Amino acid sequence: MNKKFDIIGFIPARSGSTRIKNKNLKLLGGRPLIYWSVLKALKSKKFNKIIFSSDSRRYFNILKKFLKKDKIDHKILIFDKRSLAHSQTKSKIFDYIKYDLIKKFHLNKNHLLVQLLPTCPLRKINTIKKIVSLALHKEKNVFSICEYDFHVSFALSLKNLYWKPLFKNSPLITGKTQSQSQIKYFHPNGVVNCLFVKYLKKSNNSIYENAIPVVVSKKESLDLDTKEDLEIIKIIIEKKYN
Repeated sequence: MNKKFDIIGFIPARSGSTRIKNKNLKLLGGRPLIYWSVLKALKSKKFNKIIFSSDSRRYFNILKKFLKKDKIDHKILIFDKRSLAHSQTKSKIFDYIKYDLIKKFHLNKNHLLVQLLPTCPLRKINTIKKIVSLALHKEKNVFSICEYDFHVSFALSLKNLYWKPLFKNSPLITGKTQSQSQIKYFHPNGVVNCLFVKYLKKSNNSIYENAIPVVVSKKESLDLDTKEDLEIIKIIIEKKYN
C-alpha cells in the first residue's frame, strides 16, 4: 500500500467505575491497570501519538509516575481531559470519538485511530502489530473478537424456576449436546479496534459497520469487569512479570 497514515493510539479510562471503585488504578503486578495497555502500545512502536483520555488528570499523573519509574520512553503519550458529560456510566466512547475527539485533535482522512481498552491488559504487543498492519494493508476498519467461553446455543432464560431456550433448535430440546455439534459464536472485545477517520460519519452507530473481525485468544480477551476478573488477571500478570 502506498498511502501514508498517521496512526493514533487511543486509550480511554474514566474514573467513575461502578462495580470496582477506581478499577483503572487497581494494582496488577505492582502496576495500575491503565499502565499495561499504555506499556504495550508504547512497546509496539506502531503509533505516532498515543492519547490517554480520562476525566481524571490524577490518573494520568499516576500513569506517568510508573512509566518514569520503569524508564519507559513515553514522549508520544499525551493527555486528553475528557468532560464529565462524556465520562458517565452510560456514556458511549464512540460518540465521544465522533463528536469531540476528532475535532479536538484535528484528526482527518490521513489518520488511523486505534482504540485499546485498558480493561484488556493481557493483549500481546504482537497482536497490536498484527491487527494494525492488517487494517493498513486492507485499508479497512478492523475490530478484535474472541470465541464465547461456552456454546451460546445452550443459552436459556430463567423466570420463577421455569426456563426457556434462546434458540428454537436448542440442544436442550433436541438432545444434540455434543460439543462438536455446536456452531461457534464470537463476540467483540476491547483488545484492538482500528478506525479510519475518513470512514467515520456521524450517522455511524458503531465501529463495527463494514469492518473486518479478527479473532484473538481468550486469554488476551480477558476483560476486567468484576472482582473475580481482577483476581484472575492479577494472578496471570504477577506470574508472568514477577
